[in-house]
Amino acid sequence: MLKKLLFIISISFLFTPHFAQANNCLDSLQSNNRICQQSYAYDVLAMYFKDASNKEHKVHVKRVREKLTGTLVHADYDFVSNCTNNCLSLDEQANDILWAFRNAYIENKFYEKIIYQCDPTEERCCDNTGCNQILAVEPLNDNVLIEDVNTGTDNQFILNKGGKHKDGDIIDKGINRIEGITNIIANILGYSDNGQQVKQDMETATAQPLQFQIINTVSGTTLVCAVSGTTCNQIAGSATTSNSMANFDLHHNNGAAFNKNLRNFLETVYERDNGMSCYQATSCNVDSTMCTVTLRCSRY
Repeated sequence: MLKKLLFIISISFLFTPHFAQANNCLDSLQSNNRICQQSYAYDVLAMYFKDASNKEHKVHVKRVREKLTGTLVHADYDFVSNCTNNCLSLDEQANDILWAFRNAYIENKFYEKIIYQCDPTEERCCDNTGCNQILAVEPLNDNVLIEDVNTGTDNQFILNKGGKHKDGDIIDKGINRIEGITNIIANILGYSDNGQQVKQDMETATAQPLQFQIINTVSGTTLVCAVSGTTCNQIAGSATTSNSMANFDLHHNNGAAFNKNLRNFLETVYERDNGMSCYQATSCNVDSTMCTVTLRCSRY
């Protein structure tokens, strides 16, 4: 059966395990820690890149910056990929994504998706009903086709540059690799020969990675797995998703930190990426032998 796989690798990239233990603020999960907020700023950047087949992939860069200097000192990376073939080989899929990530770094070809906002003083703006002729109050250069408007004001013109995008369109905008790549990851990517080496070097430079998958089958079944290498351990519970909603009721015995990462992962996919409005609740018993994640998302 053909499966469409949303493949997420959530990896915490740390300078060294000892340094990370000495400074817990170098962890994106500390973004709500008031003590850490005094010295560090936290945000999430969604960077996109393409592989050799021109297939688009995405990485969420959960950044930690020094407030005083603005220096990017740490980042956690979540890789998102749609898999429509060879989905059973998780290692091979991960290697392909990481190698495409490496190539995008070398070629500086990362980009982000932004909402296009038309500037009516410089271009002809369009919406879903058509394109309007926009009056620019500033004199225009000779390279732009203009025509006078009989309004009694000499410096008003109609600008006839055709609108390539409609106001509100989602468009791609290039971003510099330094916006999302720390020095240690830059060194790894610069000296790697293949995706397997990228993966191995990242693992030796970081804490043990935590990985999640959402598998949507053609039958409509949704599964959530925690994986390591080629092993996918299904998280117990139920899940239902569509283009307009997502419901998850999951439970496990992997502890509170795992539970928080799982919740953040699901919220990122459906709220940040899919533009849904989500409600979530998490809980763990005293010894963390039973934890739950409940997520309700809908698109209004």
